Amino acid sequence: MTEKILVVDDNDDTRKMMARLLELESFAVVTAADGRAGLQMAASECPDLIITDINLPELSGIEMIKALRRQPEFGDVPIMALTAYGSNIASEALEAGADCAETKPIEIDSLIGSIQKLLAGSNPDGNPFDS
Repeated sequence: MTEKILVVDDNDDTRKMMARLLELESFAVVTAADGRAGLQMAASECPDLIITDINLPELSGIEMIKALRRQPEFGDVPIMALTAYGSNIASEALEAGADCAETKPIEIDSLIGSIQKLLAGSNPDGNPFDS
């Protein structure tokens, strides 16, 4: 079975690039450009994993994560937060309910490894924040 990943990022180029890279790894990918659209897409698509940028228009990644975690159907869905703003913001994402956080720019091999570990039910490298 192909796992479905929701990618939420307001940068069109980043969102498209990440979707294409994940598709090359045989994941099904759906995307959203802001936090509100991310919530709607999560509800309609039931992804196996959600990757979200923290800095989003309409509804921030932190607010989206909190909203998802309040819904029972998303309690066990792994969420990866992406940030270009360092460990303080990553810590905030983890407190909101993200399973791990990665900094931008992202190394593709590291991203794929983290995704595979999250989908397998483990925390990537046992480290909630990779810098």
